[in-house]
Amino acid sequence: MSEPFKRPVALVTGAGQGIGQGIARALAKAGHRVVLTDRNAETALASAAVLADGGAETLGLHLEVSDSQAWERVRAEVEACFGGLDLLVNSAGISPRGTVETTDEALWELTLAVNLKGPWLGIKTFLPLLRASRGGVVNIGTTRATRPMPGLFSYITSKAGLLGLTQQVAVEYIDAGITCNMVAPGWVDTPGERVLQAKHGRPDFPNGVRNLTTSDEIGDAVVFFTTPAGRKVTGQILYIDSGMHVADDAGMIYLPHESRTRYHDPEVALRS
Repeated sequence: MSEPFKRPVALVTGAGQGIGQGIARALAKAGHRVVLTDRNAETALASAAVLADGGAETLGLHLEVSDSQAWERVRAEVEACFGGLDLLVNSAGISPRGTVETTDEALWELTLAVNLKGPWLGIKTFLPLLRASRGGVVNIGTTRATRPMPGLFSYITSKAGLLGLTQQVAVEYIDAGITCNMVAPGWVDTPGERVLQAKHGRPDFPNGVRNLTTSDEIGDAVVFFTTPAGRKVTGQILYIDSGMHVADDAGMIYLPHESRTRYHDPEVALRS
């Protein structure tokens, strides 16, 4: 078999832009053949084309992560194109705002469908291929999965559930040689985050914000789990958040409630 066909294969959900795109870019740079999926087929194809222009071997596919039949179709295309899978990265996600009281059933169901059901379906669908390759799963979570904050009720609940799923999968498939870990960013400057911040009163985001994580840094963290040392890690959460978790200080990034001075000190921001 020729050398190009020995390169590992990775699939990244939500890879049309933002964090998923950064992960796909890092994996391609590290030598993976990359399947980029997104609910927006055009952005998936465009992102795949950009990486291909840089010499990577890619495949862009449409995928609605909460649809089990869509996952089956993607698996068939991946098998036909690349013959297997070594890494599944569940990056697709949404982060709506809302409290216990203001979150309605439709928003609750949508958030859990994308952020929690989607990763489960992906893992379940690709388990045969991951067993064959003794591959890995990386779920993209959030620092807030273990440090809740007001106003992100359905999002934080879904990501806390994703951490539980990560650990459960790690335990269930140790003997199969399949690893499962979570990368937990702090705030990341993405097109989607800019839209959300503008919607909720911060149109200048990320101006003046400290310690933002980049999509490429998240990608580099995912690549670590494909290295020999990273393959010895399973069931763990890796925080990529400039210390926000350990300091329990969302003000290191941004919290849109200036009255909460514990988290947002304009004087500190000005000095940074």
